[in-house]
Amino acid sequence: MELTAAFVLHHRPYRETSLLVDVLSREYGRVSLVARGQRQQSKRRRNMMQLFQPLWLSWYGQGELLTLTQVEASEAAYRLLGNASLCGLYMNELLYKLLPLQEPEPELFNAYQQALVALQTDNSQQQRTLRLFEKALLSQLGYGLQLEVDVESGQPLKDELQYVYQPDSGPRLHRGGSVPVVSGRSLRHLREEQGFDEASLKQIKTLMRTVINYYLGGRPLHSRELFAGIKQLNSK
Repeated sequence: MELTAAFVLHHRPYRETSLLVDVLSREYGRVSLVARGQRQQSKRRRNMMQLFQPLWLSWYGQGELLTLTQVEASEAAYRLLGNASLCGLYMNELLYKLLPLQEPEPELFNAYQQALVALQTDNSQQQRTLRLFEKALLSQLGYGLQLEVDVESGQPLKDELQYVYQPDSGPRLHRGGSVPVVSGRSLRHLREEQGFDEASLKQIKTLMRTVINYYLGGRPLHSRELFAGIKQLNSK
């Protein structure tokens, strides 16, 4: 096959000298590969398989596990420092756990690369970057958010009202009870992908966590545990 643009999402040792590598590719979506002898390669060659490194890859085989044949770096790796690195790990874990194998996702590949650019260049917009990436991911998976109307009344959402978001349907008017709520204003910010402020980003983060947890089906995200641990350390 011809070389295709890709990023490593996750890798782990395999047998004595090899790696099992999950990648996000532009033309083929998420692909699982065996990188034979990769752990015996020179340090420079091993470093090419690092996270956030734009690559050209090729492979061969049939079924779900394919064999890597060629690796080339297409440009310099994105330098994600501090919390930006954790944000990148979080995006990788979402892709690794939610994307089906070998289904082309060129728009999602572009959204991922745009998020890496944003994380590298603007530390002040990390929450906005993550929320827009989550939105794009859910849309590409066929779980696009309903951000236009109250699903019970069919009425357009209103900025001043509070809603409860149900992952399998959408927002309905909050009628009481101690459940997470999101304002129509926050939902409008997410729909328009602009106008975010601290209040709306906080509500949208809670909404996205609820929706993503629903589709994860109870599987934990280790990157969230890293975030929580570092936050706890910083508070001491």
